[in-house]
Order: sequence, then structure tokens, then C-alpha cells
Amino acid sequence: MSPPNADLTALLLAGGRSRRFGTDKARAVVDGMPMLQRVYETARALTPHVLLSVRADGDFYFDLVPPEVPRLLDPVPDAGPLAGLVAGLRAARTPWLLALACDLPFLNEATLRGLLAACSPDSDAVVPVTSDGRRQPLCALYRVETVRPVAEARLVTGGHALQALLDRLSVATLPVPEAPLRNVNTPDDLLAERVRPERHIPGGRPSARD
Repeated sequence: MSPPNADLTALLLAGGRSRRFGTDKARAVVDGMPMLQRVYETARALTPHVLLSVRADGDFYFDLVPPEVPRLLDPVPDAGPLAGLVAGLRAARTPWLLALACDLPFLNEATLRGLLAACSPDSDAVVPVTSDGRRQPLCALYRVETVRPVAEARLVTGGHALQALLDRLSVATLPVPEAPLRNVNTPDDLLAERVRPERHIPGGRPSARD
């Protein structure tokens, strides 16, 4: 196994409201493990530096991700994943930030190492592209120094779409198979994988001292 990458911080995005799913999809179990925990384990194989983006009024997932992992709150509430990305870019102390949605239970280390191998001095971001031609900004690498000011400006002006952010960056794209990037938005997505959406790991808010 390749050694962890000390120049990389992984940002796990778990601050969504799971409206289409109906319950907290970060806790939905796939192959015996909650989705967020699966993504954490995959990220942890690449880097010792991990951050977790959460909502101030939501779950902090202390039972799924170790308590020592920093929890980041969105600088602008309800601004979508861009707000979580900005929080991660501000907190990262490494040249590169790997943004990962919590609903990518089939993500694997080989796919992420492919992104790392595609990094170049000329790129602000390395973004996978699936066979349908769609860029996947929530499984992508971002150069912290150059992307942070652009993302912050987008957040301030209300331009929250991540695809629009990519249009303002120098992006290297990498074709990847669809399977590792298959995300879960609804219970039907889980049923398609023959897992039970009603299986969740219970959890809740942190105590006041947290």
C-alpha cells in the first residue's frame, strides 16, 4: 500500500439536509458500514489530515468519525456544498484539498490515487469525469492557494453552483468509471444496490461542552 500523502487534506462533506433521502443518508448502511464512515476510511488511507464539514444544527457524527477530526461549520448557512468547501479551504494547511461527498459509498482508493497522479503545477483542480461527460466536483482535488479566493468570492456574491466555480478555474479532468462515483440521493438508489435504506446507525447532537 502506498504511504499517506502529507501534502493532502481530505474534506468530508456531511452538512447536507438529505431532503430527497428523507433521513440522514450519512448514516445509511452500505455493506455493513455507514456511508460517511466508508468515505472516511477511504480518505484516511490517503492522508493523515482529515476534516469534516457539518451543520451547526445537525449531527457531528462522533460515533462514525473520530472525535479528534476537526468539525467545520459553514461560514454561510444553507449555501450548499460551496460553503463547506470554503470552510475546508480555509482550514487546510496542505497544498491540496480533496473534497469528498459523504454519499459516495463505492469510492475506492485507486480512483483517488488516480486523481493525485493527475496533479500538475498548471492546474487549480483535478476533477473526475464520468462517461456521461459530467464533472464531479464533490470528488475532486483543489489547490488551496489558488482556489480559496475564487471560492470565497463566489460564496460572497451568492454564486453557489460548484460547476460555475470550476468554470473559473484551470481544471484538469480525468475520465473515471461510473461505479466508484455512484452517489446515493434517495432510498431507491440504495435499493438498486440491494441494501436496506431503513438500516441506520442512530446518532444525535454533541453535548454542550463540545
